[in-house]
Amino acid sequence: MASKQAKVVVVGAGNVGATYANDLMISGLAKEIVLVDANPKKAEGEAMDLNHGASFLPPCKVSYGGYEECVDADLVVLTAGAAQKPGETRLDLAQKNTDLYREIIPQVTGHTTEAILLVVANPVDVLTYATLKVSGYPENRVIGSGTLLDTSRFRYLVGKHCGVDPRNVHGYIIGEHGDTEVPLFSSLTIGGVYLEKYCLACERECNPQKQLDEIFTQVKNAAYKIIECKGSTY
Repeated sequence: MASKQAKVVVVGAGNVGATYANDLMISGLAKEIVLVDANPKKAEGEAMDLNHGASFLPPCKVSYGGYEECVDADLVVLTAGAAQKPGETRLDLAQKNTDLYREIIPQVTGHTTEAILLVVANPVDVLTYATLKVSGYPENRVIGSGTLLDTSRFRYLVGKHCGVDPRNVHGYIIGEHGDTEVPLFSSLTIGGVYLEKYCLACERECNPQKQLDEIFTQVKNAAYKIIECKGSTY
């Protein structure tokens, strides 16, 4: 999929879908973005809003439509689904969103067998597996966002504690995007230096393991806090 030439269909024009489309426009990686939503007026309004910033961004056509727009898409981004509410876990959404994806995926694959499918909705691991099974696509064409966001939160918080740019922090959260995720403390590096050696050279007085445990707790609970503050994460 050549950059600057991709057509991307975003299924779901809610907070996540609209934000994704906005960031994709800014990146300059797509020549065309189409928003598809159960509420066509919502998709139309988001497309209008995005197009009104076109004079400040790389060339990109933004429109709205139906699943037939998938016919020549390079990438279909699946953001549709019930949002996590205060007090809910991601897995609480599993049944309702899996049922929804059993309806959505055939409408996508009825128009394309070539596009890559990227799943962003929660619970992302469950929905990615459901998408794989319902679509019949090969495994290398169905992708979930997984623990990418958790990893980014982890790097930010480690960088904040150590007083370094998070882009110089390299560490990973693996497993489920949810309450059973796992931090890989042993492979964490700061500026290319493994954490154990970095801490020996650091002049700050702290208990590294205790601090890492506290950071991981913040990472794992971040979505709950954000939802409490602003209603959803996107």
